[in-house]
Amino acid sequence: MAYAVYLKVNTESYQKFLAIQTALNTDSTAKQAHALGAVFADVAVQIVQQAFIELLEQQKRRIRLAHGYAIADDAEKVIAHVLHAIQKYLPWSIALLSNARLKPVVDYFDALLLKTPNQIYLKYFVEDDLVAKTQTAITQVRAGEKEAISIAFGYLIQIIDLGVQQFILQPKHILKFNLVIDKTLNGVIQVCCNLAYKRLTQLGNEVSLDVAEDYIAHFLTFLKSEPWLEG
Repeated sequence: MAYAVYLKVNTESYQKFLAIQTALNTDSTAKQAHALGAVFADVAVQIVQQAFIELLEQQKRRIRLAHGYAIADDAEKVIAHVLHAIQKYLPWSIALLSNARLKPVVDYFDALLLKTPNQIYLKYFVEDDLVAKTQTAITQVRAGEKEAISIAFGYLIQIIDLGVQQFILQPKHILKFNLVIDKTLNGVIQVCCNLAYKRLTQLGNEVSLDVAEDYIAHFLTFLKSEPWLEG
């Protein structure tokens, strides 16, 4: 059975993307780099919102102990750092690129989109073996095995990292940046990922079984068996 992660893209962002794609495909002379950078940053923020901010907001409503607030505060700081990096570096990285340089990455991005009558999604596939190992660890967590929490979170991090590869690293490769920009982006990506993954790893070691179940259930809402379409 095949599996994929589905992340929602709002209609306004998609319509802006379509306008840029049309301009590039009709050889418009108007530069599209600024507009495309803004769309990519907006979509990236939407992904962070779904994957992390909504989860954090849910957890904060459930907090009963002071230690829980400390965990939430740490997570908020990590998310704020990631959002700042996205909004600063993503538009900057492509601001001076020509339309011809942009077209391959726009075509790549379009291939990742799934358009349904009710919702637009960004989609990437997850290997069956990784899903199977994740499901085994989750089953153990749900059976009350606390030591399985960190294992399950480790697999969830691997699934998230596949999205980083598909949505960030591969487009960066397609754009063929010069050495200075490429090195800068590599540094930013590495710092953001290290912060986020370290925080998730810490959570896997800190949270209780019931809280771990909430985190797991949230991330599983994005993972679907194929074929899957929203009606």
